[in-house]
Amino acid sequence: MKRASTAIIGLGAITGILSFAWSADHFPLYNLSFLPFGIRIFFVLDSVLSIVAGILFILSFRLFTIKIIYLLEVVYWWINYLLLTLTRVFPAPLIGKPLPTTTGPALIAFVLDILLIILSTVFYLMIRE
Repeated sequence: MKRASTAIIGLGAITGILSFAWSADHFPLYNLSFLPFGIRIFFVLDSVLSIVAGILFILSFRLFTIKIIYLLEVVYWWINYLLLTLTRVFPAPLIGKPLPTTTGPALIAFVLDILLIILSTVFYLMIRE
């Protein structure tokens, strides 16, 4: 069995911490009472998925041989990014209008999504070799 390199472990830890930060940005959105309940539940479920993604990245020293997990994480972060950007241009489900782009959580999520796409892609390419 191959051993994980220090670079893979370090990158996994950094990406995992950023996943937790993304989740911390989205969990409080559940408390926004003006949002429909379906969207509030979506924020909670997406935050839980982000926590799971972070745990999987941190456990990369054990799981790096299961490459499909990290390919799915790249896809997950792309989906989050596309949902964030498309709901700013097109009407959001259950609301019927585009969401505001200048709110704090949206800007933080945008930056974190881009960082997580880059880091998870680099991580996947590193373990693929």
